[in-house]
Amino acid sequence: MSNMDDLIKEKVKYDEVEYPNENEMWSKIIRKQRNHNYKIKKHSYKPKIILTAIMFTIVLSATPVFAKYTTEILDWMRNMNRTGVITSLENGFGQEINKTVENEAGVLNIHNVISDQNGTTINFSLDIDHDYPIDYADFEQALLKINDEKEIQMETSAVYNQESDKLVGILHTNEEIPHNSHVTLQLGGVKEIQLKSVELKNVVQSNAFPEKITINQDGVSQIEFTSNGYQNGQYTLDYLIDLEESNNIEDAYVSYKIQNETIASFGVTHKRPQANVIKRSDSLEIQKEAVEKLGIFLSYTDTVSYKPETWNLDFKYNQDLAKKSTFVMDIDEKVEVGSQQLQFNELVITPSNVKLYFDEKYTDSNSNIAHFNYRQIKLRIGEQELSGNYFDDYLSFETQELIKDITNKEISLTLNDAKVSYEAEKQDKVELTNISDVPKTIKTELNGYPIDITYYTKGNDLIVESESKNEQFGGITQNVIYQNGKRIFAETRSNDGVLRTHNQVETFKNIKEKDITLNFFLYTVNEDRAKTIVLQ
Repeated sequence: MSNMDDLIKEKVKYDEVEYPNENEMWSKIIRKQRNHNYKIKKHSYKPKIILTAIMFTIVLSATPVFAKYTTEILDWMRNMNRTGVITSLENGFGQEINKTVENEAGVLNIHNVISDQNGTTINFSLDIDHDYPIDYADFEQALLKINDEKEIQMETSAVYNQESDKLVGILHTNEEIPHNSHVTLQLGGVKEIQLKSVELKNVVQSNAFPEKITINQDGVSQIEFTSNGYQNGQYTLDYLIDLEESNNIEDAYVSYKIQNETIASFGVTHKRPQANVIKRSDSLEIQKEAVEKLGIFLSYTDTVSYKPETWNLDFKYNQDLAKKSTFVMDIDEKVEVGSQQLQFNELVITPSNVKLYFDEKYTDSNSNIAHFNYRQIKLRIGEQELSGNYFDDYLSFETQELIKDITNKEISLTLNDAKVSYEAEKQDKVELTNISDVPKTIKTELNGYPIDITYYTKGNDLIVESESKNEQFGGITQNVIYQNGKRIFAETRSNDGVLRTHNQVETFKNIKEKDITLNFFLYTVNEDRAKTIVLQ
């Protein structure tokens, strides 16, 4: 998400936002869909499909790869993989491998491979002895060598499957394995991990923010909820997780349930304000009346075992059916997105995925638009509509059905529901007077939007809270104080304008003055700005 990276790196001096790439995204989704209380039983690993799609494709007749597998193997493959990968395997676009290799740690089995112009996925299982109950595993090394020349780093997702008593998983890369390639997979450095959960009672119901809850368990010290809000069908929650200096925590986050049913959330991990502090913001699409029913859980991972061994497995990839069934169309369409221009140049439709590639460039250096993001991205092919997501240089759409008759259908891209981040003007500021530990609230406007500014001291720090009742106003992303020719930004902020929230709480460290000028720096506005582009 390059334009967001530019915003954070160039405009926001603290709290850089870390975005997962497409490969990492599926790994994190699988982990978050796990049961929140560990039990030695079959887990529901199936990720919630974020990029849903229904399409047609051009298909050649073939033998399904799944035809020879047992129900046990089929179950975990369907749960672990994206829908498009499953569709490809079911219709013969993958290659069955079914080769094993053994070392002192255990037996690695490569079951099958699906590779096309939009990426490669490998299904594998690993039979290893483990002394502790485990939930999933990470690998220090996952590498593909192609014809002893090219090396490709793979992203891995592996979970424990009770029925087979094995680790089962996928390896994925955005790169394609060429036809008739000799391939070597190197997989090693296994971290066996438990997923643990602590119920945090009455967090939403108490509505006491900020609120600190002591944990003192497995290297987790406490969790602090800094702010929350509800706007336009989305509930947002911001929090900090404090870890002890010595810990084996690979990841920690908040998970959500209503009556034992997991509620999907979108999370953003920010740059750590301190080495042992995880800062996150979550957003849930949920009805307002259901917010009070939310159960909040602190979920974290604990590495319980490590095996340094490496598995090396060779196989020949000679499947070219997916390549022959790939639809590629040159595109020459431009769209202005704030101060940037996206030049769409290629549409690639494979049995497993759809990607619309683009080049990006800045067109107006004088624009006060710092960042522009469409939250609704839809690709329509004939009567079918696909929802997608935005990555570094392409839009990605997940296939759920085979595609056919593409050349005879209209294809159009629609962008809608924009979140626009603006740089404030020099005159956009407010005077904070008689600063003390007693909160004071003043009313002002920013670009015509009404804002309440509440300010007070906490120890040596200045706390500034901003809020707007206008639903279109996305909130102040960042304020700044000028002193002696220097810009002073807040040490911490409750949100960075990434999620849809119109509240902001900033902490400015060691502010001694009783009267200062607070300058608005960045703010966001929810706008329509709908665009439709006919691609074919």
